[in-house]
Amino acid sequence: MSDEIKEKNSNNKKETELAYGGQAIIEGIMLRNKDSYAFTVKRPDGTYYEEMNKYESLASKNKFFGFPFIRGVVGFIENMVFGMNILNKSASIAFPEEEEKKDSKASGLTMFITFALALIFTFGIFNFLPYFLATITKIDHNKNPFIYNLIAGCIRMVFFFIYIVLISFMKDTKRLFGYHGAEHKTINTYEKGLPLTIENVRNSSRLHPRCGTSFMFIVFLITIVVFPFINELFIRQAWYKDLHVTLQKIIIILSHIIIGLPIVSSISYEILKLAGKFYKSPIVKILVSPGLFFQLFTTREPDDNMIKVGIMSLNMLLGEKTLDP
Repeated sequence: MSDEIKEKNSNNKKETELAYGGQAIIEGIMLRNKDSYAFTVKRPDGTYYEEMNKYESLASKNKFFGFPFIRGVVGFIENMVFGMNILNKSASIAFPEEEEKKDSKASGLTMFITFALALIFTFGIFNFLPYFLATITKIDHNKNPFIYNLIAGCIRMVFFFIYIVLISFMKDTKRLFGYHGAEHKTINTYEKGLPLTIENVRNSSRLHPRCGTSFMFIVFLITIVVFPFINELFIRQAWYKDLHVTLQKIIIILSHIIIGLPIVSSISYEILKLAGKFYKSPIVKILVSPGLFFQLFTTREPDDNMIKVGIMSLNMLLGEKTLDP
């Protein structure tokens, strides 16, 4: 990285609000800033596929979608769809022989069904099951909604931790988590103003306060505060009181998903954004530390090839010459 560009990047970090982020993909890394994205994927023959494109978010097209507490919900949905598309494309590059066996339309339909089933399974594990399991405490979810949701929230976090630990033992997940670590290390190196070399990236931390894992932990905490208020909306209704307790809980859980999650995600986004902006503050470091702890399981120390992929992706965004393949 040239001294001029490095100095410019270092001086403008506050102005850009450290806007670089990304995600691990199949045998690669995607990184993005406010108006572009770039990704690099390692092919089976050892060569590298590189691609960079402009990206126009909904917030950039319409100011309404960029308002605080609106941008969190919009961004979550937008990033989920965008991320799945990039993930699918990386799979076709990393494993072309598998893609040749698939019919493109069937593959798209299969992916949609798989994703939908995964969402249903996720909601079942992290919403329905914890809420019903909290019943074992003998606490009435209508009379003590805050305590009940606190217990359900704790169960939810335990489930999430167990889930992360279990999938971390899978072979493919280990590689994905390795690329995840390389993504964090690359961004950390850049944000410290250091040259993007394999050695510098290797010595950087694989933990980052703006990671989606930290976002998930913040979401879990905010649900404990927000969900009881949603309970109160129904507890006060006469028709609700006449329902069987099981049906009451189903209605409450569905309302948590339909009404609560958009509110929770918007608040969580703003908190994460502030955490990224004031990440050097001792108070912020304490608040994000549980999320960083979870990252110990969602990232792994990458090998040099994974690090090279991260550097290549970020260099594209910075307009720098990439590493020799």
